[in-house]
Amino acid sequence: MERSEAYKALEEDFISTFIRELMPGVLHNFANPLNGIMGRSKLLQRRIEDVVRKIGEKFPDTHAVLDEELQRIKNDIRAINKESDRFFEMFRDASGKFYALASKGEERVNLSQLLAAEMRFANFYLEFKHDIRKESKLDEETPEIQGDMAELTLAFWRLIRFAMSRALADQNKDFFLETSHDHENIYVIIQYSGDPLSAEEKDVLQRCLAQETRFLNDMTIEKGLFMAMSVLRKHATRLQFRCENGKNVICLTIPYRIPKT
Repeated sequence: MERSEAYKALEEDFISTFIRELMPGVLHNFANPLNGIMGRSKLLQRRIEDVVRKIGEKFPDTHAVLDEELQRIKNDIRAINKESDRFFEMFRDASGKFYALASKGEERVNLSQLLAAEMRFANFYLEFKHDIRKESKLDEETPEIQGDMAELTLAFWRLIRFAMSRALADQNKDFFLETSHDHENIYVIIQYSGDPLSAEEKDVLQRCLAQETRFLNDMTIEKGLFMAMSVLRKHATRLQFRCENGKNVICLTIPYRIPKT
C-alpha cells in the first residue's frame, strides 16, 4: 500500500531531526546503562573470584565439592564481561559515526583514524561484514588536515559504499583500503574487485574535482560519488584510476601543506 503524502511529509520532517537532534540523546541514554552494566559485571567477576578463593582457604572440602559449579559461574561471568566489552565496541563504532555526522564547523581531522572508524561502521552492513574479503593498511602517522568532519565522513562513507557495492556484485568480493603520506600529501587508496568505472564516469569525477561543472549537466554517474568529489574538491584532492592484479584502484592524493582551494 502506497504511503500518503502526509506520511511522506512527516517522515521527511522526522528524518531532518534525526542526526543532529535525536541521535545524540539516544546515544547518551544508551551509554549510561551500558556503562553501569560493564562496571557491575567487572566488579562481580572480581568478587566471585575473591569468594571462591576464600572458600578454598577456609572450607577446602566444600570447595572440592562445589568446584565444578563454581567454575561454571566464573566462566559465565567472564562470558558476560566479554560480550559487554564487545557490545561497547559496537556502540562506540555507531556512536562515533553519528557524533561525526552531528559535528559543526571545521576541525583537525586525521584521515587514517576517520577511515578506520568508517571501516568499523561498515561492518553494520552485514554483507560487507560476512561476504567481503577485506583488508586495511592504515598509516598511523598520517598528518591532520583542517576540514569539516561531517562532510568528510559522508564523502568517504560514500566511496567505501561504492567500492563495497561493486565488490559484492563480483564473484571474488575483494576490498582493500590503504593510507600513507609523504612530506606533502596524504594518499588514500581504495581497491576493489568488480566492474570498473567507465571512461565517461572517470572523466565526470575528474571534471568535478576541477570544478568544470558546466560539463556535468547530463551526467550518468552515481550522484553520491559526484557529491563525494564535491566535498574532496575543497581539499585540492587529485584523483587517479588504475587497475592492479585484476582489481580496480581509486587513488586520492590530498595535500596537507597548502591552503585549501
